[in-house]
Amino acid sequence: MNPTSWLIITTSIFTSTILTSSSLHWLMAWACLEINTLSMIPVISKSYHPRSMEATTKYFLTQTLASMVMLMAATSNAMNTSNWEIQLTSDHTTTITITLALLMKMGAAPFHFWLPEVSQGTTTMTTLTILTWQKLAPLSILLSMSNKTNHTILIAAAMLSITIGGLGGLNQTQMRKLMAFSSITHTGWILSTMTISPEISTMTMLMYILITSPIMITLHLSSTSTIKDLGMMWTISPQLSSMLTITILSLSGLPPMTGFMPKWLILNKMISFNLTMEATTMALTSLLSTYMYMRLMYISSMTLHPYTITSPMKWRPSLKKHPMLPTTLMTLSTMILPLTPYM
Repeated sequence: MNPTSWLIITTSIFTSTILTSSSLHWLMAWACLEINTLSMIPVISKSYHPRSMEATTKYFLTQTLASMVMLMAATSNAMNTSNWEIQLTSDHTTTITITLALLMKMGAAPFHFWLPEVSQGTTTMTTLTILTWQKLAPLSILLSMSNKTNHTILIAAAMLSITIGGLGGLNQTQMRKLMAFSSITHTGWILSTMTISPEISTMTMLMYILITSPIMITLHLSSTSTIKDLGMMWTISPQLSSMLTITILSLSGLPPMTGFMPKWLILNKMISFNLTMEATTMALTSLLSTYMYMRLMYISSMTLHPYTITSPMKWRPSLKKHPMLPTTLMTLSTMILPLTPYM
């Protein structure tokens, strides 16, 4: 891609997300979301492959449909109340409609069907952008109207996302699809405390980005696309392979890793608000995702490839220099738990 075009596209993606997070007007937020969607289209389709074209079409149609529903609801609310302010939206039907549209943009269940297919049809780094940065804009709008949002809908979407994310990842062999289902699961954890504690939801999103980024960057550096390739990462860099294993454990939410912090705080907050049954359901269904992560950890660190040394192996160049960015992020994503009382 032309460097100038690449600069304009990336600038548009970052700027539109920041403007959406700071906007107070529904039309401004909608326009920035549309700019964000249109900027992602050439990024997803840059590989010029039929799978990427399919992923681009699915992403465009899904995001456009969600934006249309959101604009229709905001316009209807403005006609009834003469108000375009996001934080002052009080109509019950409008709030529910916009919430469902934003859930579709985030890829939360039951509007999650597009996310695994789009993730599989593009590159690893583009998938990382879709799973992390592209969720910030709709999440910021949900946070802006958190005091008006229907808590029942968010809790139902949270429990459904955690369950479907765990079930969907059990039979996956492609790493990008598997990370997409992992994103659906963590979106459920983010939504669970959106109305009762927006600060915990924000921290959960930041922790998810911190833990997912080094995993996806490592998969990109080692050209790993399947679980089979994950088992051969030790031939490229044993250090990265061992650190990736620990980071996957942190993503699963096992103590004493950093990933345990948001789950701990979320369950504690839900129980304090007498949501014991919902918290118990989320904790039990998260065992499905834990099994998925345990399988990745087992394959990456406790098994050897069944081929002998003289048999042909998949050719991949070895890393000549140990990358600093994923190493630093992996360290942060596994050692922040003791700082929980200060957050």
